[in-house]
Amino acid sequence: MLDINISNKYKNGFSLGVSFCIKENSYNIMLGPSGSGKSLTLKAISGFEKIYGGYVRLKKRDISNLAPEKRNIVYLPQNLGLFPHLRVKEQLYFPFKARGISIDESIISMIVKEFNIVHLMERFPNELSGGEGQRVALARSLVARPDVLLLDEPLTGLDFHLKMKLIKFLKNIKNRFSLTIIHVTHDPIEAVYLGEEIFIIQDGRIIFSGALDQLWTCKANGFVQGIRQELKELGKIITTP
Repeated sequence: MLDINISNKYKNGFSLGVSFCIKENSYNIMLGPSGSGKSLTLKAISGFEKIYGGYVRLKKRDISNLAPEKRNIVYLPQNLGLFPHLRVKEQLYFPFKARGISIDESIISMIVKEFNIVHLMERFPNELSGGEGQRVALARSLVARPDVLLLDEPLTGLDFHLKMKLIKFLKNIKNRFSLTIIHVTHDPIEAVYLGEEIFIIQDGRIIFSGALDQLWTCKANGFVQGIRQELKELGKIITTP
């Protein structure tokens, strides 16, 4: 559904060389440390980062040179990207205005109810809690009906209780809207609960891709072994009565 082959070199000496495929209607976790190339990969897929070598193909169509608004791929940055001067309802109108198309009130109404944000429609971003802001940003992403949703560290900075609540919410909306999601994180908790496919990136390279259970039997360097150990410890905590 989505084929990625990116080879970029940057002035600071960092190089990004990733090649992988994303299945339709799948929840994909990209796991790796800070500075490994996770966000650069998402930005290249979405069109906010130029691709110097390689391609991005969506449904077998090369979209590498298309502007972000022409790709039908939505990138949600870590800071959520909510416009501080717009009320929630205006945030939801924005994707339609950016594309120059008529506002679909029926889609907005359905998503607003699904996300339980009807009571937030007249508020500004600075009047929202962390969880409310996350739901509004996700709702704005979905009113555009994207082919692919890219989430860049969407749960960073949230306390454990709110994080687990939003993990459940993300899993539900993926199934409810038949979404294809790439979710970047450094937190193995998110990988365990959400990842149908796991991609581990280190120093600009994909060093593992596959289902979570394949991670236990693959050949592994020290970094992957460290992740295995984290996941094992996490598994003990989850299964402890």
